[in-house]
Amino acid sequence: MKTLLVGDLHLKSQLILPIVDNVIKDNNVKRVILLGDYVDFPGQTNNINLYARDLTFLFSWKKNMEANGLEVINIIGNHDADYLINFVSQYSVENIEVFFAIKEQLKELGLQVAYQLNDFLISHAGYTTLFNPEPWHFEKITSRHLHKLEELADSIGTKRGGLFETGSPLWADLSELKEKTNLKHPKQIVGHTPQKNIDASNNIIGIDTFSLYLNNHHEYQVIENGDLIIHDDKHNELTVISTNWGNLETYETLKKLIQ
Repeated sequence: MKTLLVGDLHLKSQLILPIVDNVIKDNNVKRVILLGDYVDFPGQTNNINLYARDLTFLFSWKKNMEANGLEVINIIGNHDADYLINFVSQYSVENIEVFFAIKEQLKELGLQVAYQLNDFLISHAGYTTLFNPEPWHFEKITSRHLHKLEELADSIGTKRGGLFETGSPLWADLSELKEKTNLKHPKQIVGHTPQKNIDASNNIIGIDTFSLYLNNHHEYQVIENGDLIIHDDKHNELTVISTNWGNLETYETLKKLIQ
């Protein structure tokens, strides 16, 4: 079976998932793992319509994929966790009623902390020496997990402005993960830390390649190339897939989406 792994979406499902669709068709993909951070977009905390449209698109896309026989795994990111534990951060949507509506939508996605893909451990940010996978990390998150989820959400490393030596699987910076990789899980694929491209030559692989930068002129700039990565179970091989992310069409579509 071929599995496609996709980095952080951050309310860009309407831009990214059509690209994913083409990769699925061209490569006979049967499973998709989304690595979290479905919500929040720099400079758009008041854009209620963007939150509503993008999450609706994401849910419809997942249902359509599953109806066509594809498995979709939704990993939870630090931004998503904040909604589930009722923590309004500086990045969250500002309207409190919308905040709780988003929380309910995210609960319906069937989020989980981690997924084991052959010998690769998949999570949003990665497992360092301070954190070990627990059985509930591989289960769909429910209300009984929220206390433990809050502990992960509060565990922020120094590289991300926290007090911990390293962050949790929701928060670890890629540099922290590489410096202090959990030796029981030497092979990991993560999102969270923006990457200009995917380098599959290492055991620790970052795939957050769809980030946008809001410059001083309040204009969005693409800072990554939109690489995706496919894992082939049959041969236990990884293949990096280039995309057309970052072209003029991306910018034009983005302008329409954030209106």
